[in-house]
Amino acid sequence: MNIQMEDSMMSSRQKGTTAIAAVLSVLTLTTMSACGKVDSSKASGNVSIACSQQEDFCQAITKAFAKSSGIKTTYVRLGAGEVLARLATNPGEFDVWAGGQAENHLLADDKGWIEHYVPKNTTTLPTEYKDAKGIWTGFYTDSIAFCSNTSELKKKGTKAPTSWNDLLTDNLKSSVAMPHPATAGVGYMAMYTQALLHGGDQQAAVDYFKKLNGNVMQYSKSAATGTEQAGRGEVTVAIALDSDCQKAIKAGYSDLKTTYPAEGTGYEVGALSVLKNARNKASAHTFADWLMSTDAQDLYAGVPSFAAPTNPKAKISKDVLKQDTIKKVNWDVRKAADARDAFIKSFESEVASSKDAK
Repeated sequence: MNIQMEDSMMSSRQKGTTAIAAVLSVLTLTTMSACGKVDSSKASGNVSIACSQQEDFCQAITKAFAKSSGIKTTYVRLGAGEVLARLATNPGEFDVWAGGQAENHLLADDKGWIEHYVPKNTTTLPTEYKDAKGIWTGFYTDSIAFCSNTSELKKKGTKAPTSWNDLLTDNLKSSVAMPHPATAGVGYMAMYTQALLHGGDQQAAVDYFKKLNGNVMQYSKSAATGTEQAGRGEVTVAIALDSDCQKAIKAGYSDLKTTYPAEGTGYEVGALSVLKNARNKASAHTFADWLMSTDAQDLYAGVPSFAAPTNPKAKISKDVLKQDTIKKVNWDVRKAADARDAFIKSFESEVASSKDAK
């Protein structure tokens, strides 16, 4: 299996470090002091968060919540797969899981690790962003996009892709980056999107990626890796979340451009769950209520995560791509979660293995 297993983030991300630090400083001094008015009667105790969002956002939300609530707040930044592994071995380690696709929270619930809790401040939340039983509640969303290096496109005499079939052109031989479905949610989302575009046909999705295989330079561990590769010109196009592409652009990769497949794309609902074995249950509920508040969701306007908040009353930064103008497939979180293992096995046996054999 040809997966790029990187031990650390690319040093090129340092291009955006100064800007991020400045934003976080402002948040600490101003936004946090006003954000999320929490009942002072609950201002005690601790809360431990498994955070599957970008590092700078994890820092901001924990600092803001601690400031507004008086609750000692700690977090560990982990990918969704890593959280599932930690819950299996130490189910009481965290009180709350914040971030990661809703499908992963459903998988955790299937194992009995989630407490069904409906946070306050969610009555106006669109139905596609919440689970009626309180298994998960969506607090951000973004979509699969094509993140292209315009200079490399020009060299190859081609345009930014606006269709899934555009990625199959001979001009993009070994020039596409894609995250592996087994290690990055976006990779699986791309597979499931293809199935939905073919009437739910799993084999049709696998056949598409067999065709794409020759144009993929390598299957990376994360979607963000692909956007950086595109930014440096190592690949021409990356299949990635639009928020990751936008973050790379703001970090200094000015040649990048975001486009979407006209026939439809998949999208992510980043979810929040209270964990059943939480040691600090009251604090976990308080955090969940706060995160869905308008004040807390307004943090997206100041922290460069570039995903869109789900709260319809929240501020949206001018740098966040509008999600309501994108053509999306009819996503079903439960079906996507149930199909995941079968899709990944097919990808590993029929797609990635053939690349290894070359």
